[in-house]
Amino acid sequence: MKEMKSFRAGRIRSLACRFMLTVMLAMAAFPMLTGCAGAAAVGRDKYPMSRDLYLLDTFCQLTVYEGGGKAALDTAADALGRYDALFDYNNESSDIYRINHRTGDRVEIDADTAALLQLSEEICGISEGAFEPAIRPVTWLWDFKEEKKVPDADALEKALSQVVHGAWHVESEDADDPSSEDGKWYFVAEDPRVLIDVGAVAKGFVADRLRDVMLAQDVSSAIINLGGNVLCIGRKPDGSPFKIAIRDPRTESGYEEVLEIEDCSAVTAGIYERYFEQDGIVYHHILDPESGMPVQNGLLSVTVTGPSSGVCDALCTAIFVKGESEGKALLESYNDTEESDYRVYFIRRDDHDK
Repeated sequence: MKEMKSFRAGRIRSLACRFMLTVMLAMAAFPMLTGCAGAAAVGRDKYPMSRDLYLLDTFCQLTVYEGGGKAALDTAADALGRYDALFDYNNESSDIYRINHRTGDRVEIDADTAALLQLSEEICGISEGAFEPAIRPVTWLWDFKEEKKVPDADALEKALSQVVHGAWHVESEDADDPSSEDGKWYFVAEDPRVLIDVGAVAKGFVADRLRDVMLAQDVSSAIINLGGNVLCIGRKPDGSPFKIAIRDPRTESGYEEVLEIEDCSAVTAGIYERYFEQDGIVYHHILDPESGMPVQNGLLSVTVTGPSSGVCDALCTAIFVKGESEGKALLESYNDTEESDYRVYFIRRDDHDK
């Protein structure tokens, strides 16, 4: 195992006040709002209005700058709560919990869960398993919050044997019209060992759904920030684009690059948010599906921008796992196939080692 160079924990701010991507609003009249989780909307009739919540296992902030008003904000917050209930690993009534604790090979699931799993299946396929939804037996062994220690080698080897690539799918009861909202959806496991982890795509998927909710409520300018997964609706009220800064993990307040975006999402996969150090080695949460160990390829973070936050979320993890050269090739292939314009930004360890 190659030793990873440690960076000072003092550089890392408290979870409640940090995001891998920082929204920079140039106008003093529209400051970034960073209240505590559960804070009430800022004003009923005045913009901007914001709601802070702790859901999806992270701090979330919904901010409306123009259109829709409090009703739109409330509707989006309710939708966020619904998705948290659907995808929570520890909620016995959630779809993901029921999939991972099933007694048979079929589990009836919500249409939104089916869409999330279909996106996961798609990115898994095009990335040749670099993005692997069936990695749950391995991620279950790693705890980056409390226990913070490297899993036992034998337990890790056993878990890796349970990561069964491509041995599951989702299907609709209505085969003639799979998009029908009235039909039932099912998760189908072709191997009893299959366990699903949606942590590397759920926040992006939910951000896309919240955007749809807000647009349906006539919101024309807003930011959806789910633990650093940022989606911007429209532009700032003055007509200028939103500014999203990619954090430099080696400095207290520096930024690697500032992006100007509109109707677009930016998502980062980085090794400096969830990690621990043991015997001088830094272990982070982006795991290689083949080894079950944190990826060590000289990258500190990968940021992907594009129209779908879910695609950005899944692709940034796949690109990180593949590394810079193969990751760029993956993105180029995806853009060619989908006729899209997703972009990638890398922060390399060597860029900051002086």
